[in-house]
Amino acid sequence: MDFFARQEQSRRTSRALVGAFALAFVLVALATTVVVAAAMRLYTENNALFLGTESWQQWLDGHGGLVLGIAAGTFGLMVLASLYRAATLARGGGHVARQLGGTRVTGESTDPLERRLVNVVEEMALASGLPVPEIYVLEQESGINAFAAGLTSNDAAIAVTRGALEQLERAELQGVVAHEFSHILNGDMRLNQQLIGLAFGILVLSLVGRWLLRSVRYSRPRRGRNSGGIAAAVAIGLALTIIGGIGVLLSRLIKAGVSRQRERLADASAVQFTREPEGLAGALKKIGGHSSRIVSVDTEEVAHMLFEHGSRFSGWFATHPPLLERIRALDPTFDPRDLPPPRPMPAARGGDMAEPGATAALASAGAPAATSASPLERAGEIAAPAGQALHSAIPDELLQASRSRESSLLVVVALALSGDAPTRAKQLALVERQLGSTRAELARRLHGELERAPGELRLPVLELALPTLRQRPREQIAYLSDLLSRVQTLEPTPRLFDFVLLRVLDAYLRDAPGAAAAPPRAGRPLDPRSAVRALLASVAAFGHEQAAAARAAYEAGLKCVGWTVAADDPTFEPPAAQRDLARLDAALATLVSLRPRDKQRVLRGVLAAIRADAVTAVEERELFRVIAIALGTPIPPGAAI
Repeated sequence: MDFFARQEQSRRTSRALVGAFALAFVLVALATTVVVAAAMRLYTENNALFLGTESWQQWLDGHGGLVLGIAAGTFGLMVLASLYRAATLARGGGHVARQLGGTRVTGESTDPLERRLVNVVEEMALASGLPVPEIYVLEQESGINAFAAGLTSNDAAIAVTRGALEQLERAELQGVVAHEFSHILNGDMRLNQQLIGLAFGILVLSLVGRWLLRSVRYSRPRRGRNSGGIAAAVAIGLALTIIGGIGVLLSRLIKAGVSRQRERLADASAVQFTREPEGLAGALKKIGGHSSRIVSVDTEEVAHMLFEHGSRFSGWFATHPPLLERIRALDPTFDPRDLPPPRPMPAARGGDMAEPGATAALASAGAPAATSASPLERAGEIAAPAGQALHSAIPDELLQASRSRESSLLVVVALALSGDAPTRAKQLALVERQLGSTRAELARRLHGELERAPGELRLPVLELALPTLRQRPREQIAYLSDLLSRVQTLEPTPRLFDFVLLRVLDAYLRDAPGAAAAPPRAGRPLDPRSAVRALLASVAAFGHEQAAAARAAYEAGLKCVGWTVAADDPTFEPPAAQRDLARLDAALATLVSLRPRDKQRVLRGVLAAIRADAVTAVEERELFRVIAIALGTPIPPGAAI
């Protein structure tokens, strides 16, 4: 199943999940309405002069509005509770990790185990084409566990326990991280948080019932008065507690069924990504010999998000397949008697092994791509060895600067500087006026490092700087946007990479505290068909200097999409006439709402236009990746284009 099929499946699963919980909400609301209505009838009869003379039908005829109000109120309470819980989770994966006791880890950490974790996560992100998630460590947890949280890949976070850092070898940690990345790629994080929100809607009824019972317990009514009201309150409290409890069990059944399926897929994907089943199997074996329990907080609500649940539930209520089943799926010869005893890994082993140089690493990163017929076949795929090689190819000064809170902004500025010396001098003078001579000098030095490095490293360096940029305040993000715009206006002619740079920042920093830098936007929106034609025309124009070649590329893209040439299609006389960045951005803004399969068709057309002349420049590869990013499709940097 390819990335686009998995996205469609995730949508269907989400719709089915919402439908199942909607049915559960209705059933719980009906049961609650019946019990509460009966309690209300008991109360009114106890206070009526005609005790016992009114039938159920007569009571309903006189209190129909009340019954409907109870039903609507119960259903509304569950919906509002679900929305409230969803809103608290919408603050991002980092918020969830911090709620569970996570401590943020960055590349500036001096702990060798934490630095190894950062390297592994960054390598996975580069290999997949996803933004680097926030990284957390659950310091108080000695068990081996991990989870991914967030609504989208842009606000994702990966957290691992201190026990996982200390117990797992690098290959085993890589398998665990790959498992969590597969949850990000498959859309499981949003699904998991939907499960939490919907389940909370049912749980809240049980909480209200318990509150009512506690209130009655501590109340002191006067003798002979309000006895009917107290009886009704007790009945309602018991009913809500029991019905809510049954609803919670039902929600756990739904959660467990969905979660077990997604966990099996994540295990299989992790092996495909790392190409080392021994790593993931080794991590699972160590869990069997040690523990996966998280003890500092109550994890029942998030059990389905964890790498291994370690809870007391089994069978239908288990959120994960049995541990032995997961291990034997990876190692059929495994004997449970061979479970390794727990042992902390020496700190000296936390560092990574020596890495290859830039040239060898880039060659290694590109090797897997040579066997791929299309990068779209690798969308949503991770080639961990390629990611590791690409990561090691980045010069150390650029790597450390991209991780630094102070220097990450200057990395972006350095990427925006021109390759033309006179233009760059004007830009650096502007940077010096705005940021000071020390920062301007660092930006100049970083630009020199970028110029000496292979062009394929520009986007990876930018992607490694994004997590730190996301932590900056609103004012600094706005300032960066303004500074980049002013730097780029000094270019004699607009650079395509400037559009790529701003579009990546817009896509990945959109949910940051402040508005991200954004490319120019057209004033008039495009319809989908016009948007596709505008996109293909822009790609063809930027990739060719001759009108005939640009026209041929445009027609190749249309043919791949399944369309024919129209009378009003551009002639590309000259190609520069179609290099309209605002129109390109407007086209992407329209196409982002397409269904996954339609996005796949559009990207196939873009790829055909790029490949039409059998020559692919670095700028074309960057443009293809940024188009894919804008359409929500992660493309590995090493994919053959």
